[in-house]
Amino acid sequence: MKKLKTKPTSELRRDPVSGDWILLAPLRSRRHKFEGREKVKLAKSRCPFENPAKFGNFPPVLVYQKEDGKDWFLQVIPNKYPAVGPDGHGSIYKDGLYQTKAGTGFHEIVIFRDHDRCLAEYNAKEMERVVSAYRERYLSLANNKFVEYISIFHNHGKEAGSTVSHPHSQILALPIIPPDVSHSISGSRRYFHERKKCIHCEMLRQEIKENKRIIYENKDIVVVSPFTSRVNFEVRIFPKKHSAYFEKISNQALASFADASQVILSRIFKKLKDPAFNFFIHTAPTIKNQDYNHYHWHMEILPKFEITGSIELGTGLNIISVAPEMAAKILK
Repeated sequence: MKKLKTKPTSELRRDPVSGDWILLAPLRSRRHKFEGREKVKLAKSRCPFENPAKFGNFPPVLVYQKEDGKDWFLQVIPNKYPAVGPDGHGSIYKDGLYQTKAGTGFHEIVIFRDHDRCLAEYNAKEMERVVSAYRERYLSLANNKFVEYISIFHNHGKEAGSTVSHPHSQILALPIIPPDVSHSISGSRRYFHERKKCIHCEMLRQEIKENKRIIYENKDIVVVSPFTSRVNFEVRIFPKKHSAYFEKISNQALASFADASQVILSRIFKKLKDPAFNFFIHTAPTIKNQDYNHYHWHMEILPKFEITGSIELGTGLNIISVAPEMAAKILK
């Protein structure tokens, strides 16, 4: 098919995994200011995470001490206001067309010691300890028979949903596979059944060959600005070696993943003026009798510059104004 002689106003791009379209509309960037987040100050004396025990939080299930041994580096505690709890069981109840199930699971908070220092300001060694804590708690929670999926995520800034400004991540163990993950896994499975190949591995081969959207890479990890980014400056971090399961990452690959995470979070912090963002790890479910080896685990980072409007909510069509190719150049 012949290319248009005149450049179109916008461009639709289709995600090869989900099949969903996104809309790249560069003219909309003229009305956006890509500035940092609104800073929320919280006095240490009023912070529930500065001294978790003092504010009535549950005892920690994991503590990492600082290297000098004089204070804690991070601690993991059960969430005082959990989305799910350990009560209930896995039965599904039907009421005509409707179904319900107890919200059985675990909700934990990974609290970092420094009150005013965000993850983007950590060094690679510190980030390695953070990822190690993620993996350790993941492995522990995965032993529960009713847990089907474990989500590791981090909200940075009020616009990203953080209700306490003290830096912390969260771990949510669920008795279901959440919709967005299920959607991603279904697309991966479909491609594997048709081509006998991992769709993410194929995408990475093309990205590395073209080198238009690569932001950073080391021995084990590659960081890309996705061809079908859902928000401006979206970033994804993939292991180069195919693996469906985050929790099976080797110590060497974990160090490489921590290095890449530190580099890209630091660049987002500096080059985009410390915007609010969400990051989360997409990995295979914990269900033992299912084969998810077609999947490829990764981390997604989504900066928050805009409030979702009626176009996105009413159509499900995500609109970006900064081309992923340009985003990659800016973040390199």
